[in-house]
Amino acid sequence: MTNPKLIVSAKERDMIVDWITGFTAPDFSTKKSLEKLMEELKQADIREEKDLPKDVVRVGSVVTFKSPSVRKENLQLVMPKDADLKANKLSVFTVMGSALIGYRAGTKFSWMLPKGEETIHLESVDNSKVP
Repeated sequence: MTNPKLIVSAKERDMIVDWITGFTAPDFSTKKSLEKLMEELKQADIREEKDLPKDVVRVGSVVTFKSPSVRKENLQLVMPKDADLKANKLSVFTVMGSALIGYRAGTKFSWMLPKGEETIHLESVDNSKVP
């Protein structure tokens, strides 16, 4: 499966790239996921903030998605300092967080998760909490 291009703002791309550059991944799966995200960001559709689609995943987005091994509802993507799974806040630098950023609601894409490669269906995106 060929994944669609990510859609991100230059500001968000630069923030993510800067953060990843100084980050030491805690495990192999996260390291590989962040490497893939960096590659996808190099090919991303970069847009002005005002031109981003309303349903694209950004830092602050609340998402619902499913894959063969997991289904999550109302999970907010946040920077690592704000991550708190008990409060449904997932770091964008986890395997699943890095998989979701830049995709639009309704998209299906392939990503290597700790259990192996899976197709993820991004069901919904709410950007009302994006800073």
